[in-house]
Amino acid sequence: MRMNGSLHLTQGPGRGYGLAYAPFGAAGERAGLRFDDARDLKRFLAGPLRLPRREILEALRALDRHGRYVIHEVWLSPDEMTALA
Repeated sequence: MRMNGSLHLTQGPGRGYGLAYAPFGAAGERAGLRFDDARDLKRFLAGPLRLPRREILEALRALDRHGRYVIHEVWLSPDEMTALA
């Protein structure tokens, strides 16, 4: 069974990036993953999460401009969600 949620991306100091997945209907903070640079983040989004290239490029542009970006409607299995926590 796959669950729907949102993927929260942030850009931290020193050009590092954070990623957290929040299933819809869940409460509280979610632990996430850290990436040293945009290349590592891009590789993860394209690989395990299988996001389309257009979505990844849009996210990276928004992170450069605003430091935050949310991708809605991301479907993950329970195992994939556990890997993101």
